[in-house]
This record gives sequence, structure tokens and C-alpha cells, in this order.
Amino acid sequence: MSAPEKLSRPLAARVAHLPEPAEHRDNPEVSQAVIDAAIEALRTGKTHYTDRPGILGLREWVSKTLSETFGVELGADEVTITCGATEARFVAIKQLVKPGKQLLCVGDAAAISSTASLIGVQIVNHVNEPDTIAAIYCTPNDDLNVLQPLLAQASQQHWWVIWDVSADTVGEHQRVLPSSPSSEARFHPAQNENLAPFVLTIGSLSNALPGWRVGWMAGSKMANKLRAYKQSMTICTTSISQWAGLGLAK
Repeated sequence: MSAPEKLSRPLAARVAHLPEPAEHRDNPEVSQAVIDAAIEALRTGKTHYTDRPGILGLREWVSKTLSETFGVELGADEVTITCGATEARFVAIKQLVKPGKQLLCVGDAAAISSTASLIGVQIVNHVNEPDTIAAIYCTPNDDLNVLQPLLAQASQQHWWVIWDVSADTVGEHQRVLPSSPSSEARFHPAQNENLAPFVLTIGSLSNALPGWRVGWMAGSKMANKLRAYKQSMTICTTSISQWAGLGLAK
């Protein structure tokens, strides 16, 4: 290990509680459609900045996925392609949880613990004082019996809801793109029309594109401000990765 590595890893662990780096050896094989889409993008010169929100076709694909899986109707203009779900979580927590407020986590907080620590946000797993809560972080894997009463309270208190489907293990075939439209939509907090303006959905293509850093965030009345903050950091997600991601929908 080089001297910079010796310094950087302990510092990262101490300041942001980042885990030790580990090489992922169980990555799925990238499909030929993804490879072909990336090669075609390179061949045709699609190697520069994309539209800042992300290429339209990929945003439309996310919109269609949300409709088919959860029955949630969002336009492509409400979708922003991010550098993985990690960037989407950082943007969401940074912008939705103001200093002095808390983030209520219904289930496992592993996905957000480093981000919360880095920006000084306290994660709690129960409500002591409703006025201290700014947002709920939850996933399709969480117990609905626990989640439903909290979402009802969120609707009354106008808490933000960060619904993260990137680690959805409820239905493996539905994690990226449903194979066919569902006859009965799965649960989603935005199905409550009173809560919908406060619901931000986060997703990722990492299960099919590991390492390509393609994620997304969609919905909420803060969609434009969240997009602007993402753009201030990374302008747009890598073009080749986006075109490769679009290959999944074909």
C-alpha cells in the first residue's frame, strides 16, 4: 500500500465512516445488448456531454418502469439520471434534510450511513418528536406494517420520503425493468396523492451494469432543485454509460 493510500483510507474511515475498499467478484455478466449499445455510441461519436438531466430515451425508460412496476405516473422531465444511486442519495439527503433535522430510517441504514455522516445528518429509527424529522428513508424491502403508519404521519407532517428501489430484493425480475406490465402494481408511497409531491424515488442499474455508475432520481415537487444540485457537482452522468443503460430497454 502506497503512502497516500495509508493516509487516505484511515482518514476516510474516521471522517465519513467509509468501509474498507473491497473488490466485488460476484458481478453479473454484462449483456450483449449493453455492450452493443456502448460500442454503437462510441462509433457514432456520442462521447460528449449529454442533456444535463440525462438522455431522453433513458429518462423515458425510467418513467415507463415506474408506471409498469408501481403504477406511478411521472414524466421524463421529472427524472434525472445520476452517477449511480450513491450520488442520488447524497443529493437527496443533502437537499431535503436541513441542519438540525433528522432522517428517519425504517430498515437497514447501511446504504445511507456514510452519506449521512459526511454531511452531518443524524439517522434515527423511531420518532421522538415529529418536528425533528425532515425525511423518511425507506425501501420496498421494509416491513409495510411498520412503514404504513409512518407514511401516514409523513403525509400529515409534510416529511419528505426517499423511496430507494436500488436494492429491491422483493422481486428480482423487477429490479431493473419488468418483463411485462404488472396486473397489480406493487406498493409505492407516491400512490397516495397527498404524499406524492413529497416522494422522491431513487433507483440504480447496478445489478445489470455494475461499475458503469448509472442511477436515477424521479418525482417530488423538489425534482428541479435536486436536478440543479446534481448538475452543480457532475454536470451530467457519463454519456457512454447512459447509452449502454439504454441498451437494457431494447
